[in-house]
Amino acid sequence: MNDRRTRPLQLDEPIVTGNVKAAAKEAGATSSDLWKVPYDRIHYDPRDNVRPLDVEWAKHVGKLIAANGYDWSQPLHCYIRKVDGENLYYVTKGQHRYHGIGYAIAAGIDVGPIPVVVMEGKSVNRVDLIFDGLTSNESKRNSPLELAEKIAELRDVHGIDNATICERLQITDQTIRDLALLETAPSGLHKIVREGAVAGTLAIEEIRKHGPAKALERLSAAIVEAKAAGKTKATKKHVAKASTAPAPKKITELQAKSLLQALQAVLHDPTFGKLKQATIEGVHAALMPLTDLLDAVPAPTPTATPDKPAPREYPVGKPNEHGVYEAFETLSTGNAENSRAQPFASISIAQVAPDAWIHAIEYAIGEGGGSTPLTVYRGTLASWTRGQAIREGANALIDRLAPKERRGKAARDIKKLVEWAESHFRMNHADDDPDWTPKIQARFFASPKTHRPDISAVIEADEERIRARPFPTAALVGGSK
Repeated sequence: MNDRRTRPLQLDEPIVTGNVKAAAKEAGATSSDLWKVPYDRIHYDPRDNVRPLDVEWAKHVGKLIAANGYDWSQPLHCYIRKVDGENLYYVTKGQHRYHGIGYAIAAGIDVGPIPVVVMEGKSVNRVDLIFDGLTSNESKRNSPLELAEKIAELRDVHGIDNATICERLQITDQTIRDLALLETAPSGLHKIVREGAVAGTLAIEEIRKHGPAKALERLSAAIVEAKAAGKTKATKKHVAKASTAPAPKKITELQAKSLLQALQAVLHDPTFGKLKQATIEGVHAALMPLTDLLDAVPAPTPTATPDKPAPREYPVGKPNEHGVYEAFETLSTGNAENSRAQPFASISIAQVAPDAWIHAIEYAIGEGGGSTPLTVYRGTLASWTRGQAIREGANALIDRLAPKERRGKAARDIKKLVEWAESHFRMNHADDDPDWTPKIQARFFASPKTHRPDISAVIEADEERIRARPFPTAALVGGSK
């Protein structure tokens, strides 16, 4: 059934505005009593509102109004009370907006007349005000993951700088950095947050402390612990319990020395590079903190095998005047121009510094779609290798497309694109990555905070461009359609 009211949202499609009166006429709509009332003619009685006034929240609302203007789609609800023979407006819904307007006006903002919906005076009584207040206060706030995704879209797709986002949303730079950790986390972590198995704030805290991969491992164990306790949501208590291991048995100094020598022998073995990736990572994880105690014998350079070719040298790209890199490689499902007949998706990658890669994605389904720029910005988390960049691009596509609920052809198209992205995610596993050399692995384990390449020098060299955002829209995807 093609219901015009439930059309899928087209992410990057420009909004073409229409005529209000014409729309009302075409829909057969009727008018209601929406009044524009001067602020000083509106009054407040705390007995008319269910919740007590939160002054700090009202001040926050005032800052939002000062930054964005008053939202006319959110009128105050009032009734008329007769006081000393005078008919006065009294607020029944929107007390924090009402006081927020007052704070904005006190800060010098001209808000203008306030939109007000007036209740029929004869129907107003304390009982109905209580029931109405309780039911209208049921609301759902944006989750941290939803906020992270929308901030990423504002920044990467629409070119809005962090300072503007902070001002418009009244949040801090630290909040944006925290949300960026959640936005770039593995899809598995996104999944458990979306399902409500863990809170987004807890996920951010775990990522900050342990990195995304370890955070997913710890939170997954906590979910198992919570389910065993009959709970549907894991908390800090479950994380702590799941992560508490029994105290290890102590070993003697002689035993420790023997173990160190054995691991060092493995590291220096000429065939070390041919071991399983998990074994290589385990040896490095054990020995990296003890680097000063090891002999200075260079790790072997892996050689090509039928299953794993030798590592390659790749060019380091340079950004254009808009800060957009030319793609070193683009993987795509076809032609974006034919997306109405066939869904389209692509992953583009570029090396911005030696062993530091970034990715961008683009997708189109019918007349809608989305894209991210192949560029660096504050908070960019680079990848070590070409394969990792493709893998993270695939993960970003899955995160964008998998949650979308569509029907009919749109659902089938999304399924095709997700399956395509998942195939590239599997194909670029570290075990099959020829560029995941012992040298890069050593640098990986030497970066315990993020386990990411340091591209601060790239960002600093491009500081003026980053400050001068937004970019022209066409530059975001390398050209307009």
